[in-house]
Parts: sequence; C-alpha cells; structure tokens
Amino acid sequence: MTIRKTALTIALAALFAAGGTALAQEQGAGQPSFGETTPQTAALTDQTVDTFVDAFVAVQDIREEYTERLHGASDEAEAQALQQEAQDEMMQAVEASGMSVQEYNEVAMALQNDPELMERVQEKALDRM
Repeated sequence: MTIRKTALTIALAALFAAGGTALAQEQGAGQPSFGETTPQTAALTDQTVDTFVDAFVAVQDIREEYTERLHGASDEAEAQALQQEAQDEMMQAVEASGMSVQEYNEVAMALQNDPELMERVQEKALDRM
C-alpha cells in the first residue's frame, strides 16, 4: 500500500512538472491559458473530483504504456511520434471520462493550491489503481 501511495504521489507531482499543466491543448479564441483559473475551480463537486480521478487514472495508464515504448524508440523522430500519439490518447481518455481537457487542467491546477483536495484525489485514485 505504501508503494502504491508513493507511486501515486509521484504521478500527481509529475502532473504539474511541465509548468503546472496536465495536458497540452491548442489554444483557441476565448479559451483561458493554462495558468488561468476560473471561479469553478474554487468549489469542486464530488462528481467532478470522481470524474477527474477516473481521467487521471486513465492518463496514468497511458503514460506508463508510452514511457515503456519511448525507451525502445530507435530515433528522435520515432520518439516524437510516440509522444504525440500518447498526448492524443491522453486527451481522448480525458474526454471519454466525461470531462474536457480544459476542465481536467483546471482541476489539476486547483490541486496545486488545495492540499485537502489533493488528499481527496489521492485517496480516490488509490482505490482505483
């Protein structure tokens, strides 16, 4: 159990490693940038947290799969193609969970500023991993 919790903590920390963003997305007109938060992040419902955890677990599974595949890449072009494929699959997994990539990123940002929310997410994710 301690190993799983440590792995989960590392995974959640990795979620913020790239400038605090969970997933990249193309910025369109009227969309907030990754660093912006909206009032919706202040009060997350249990349903939103559950949906985020489902998406997070799916993203972690994809990340683990592609990490192994990247180690076997023969050159940089193959590695870049695999990274793009992984990114696309992660975005699809988030959307399949019932959450937009923007909402996923907003919840991820909220986790950085709310230790209690982080703990809730960790507990729920441990149950699902």
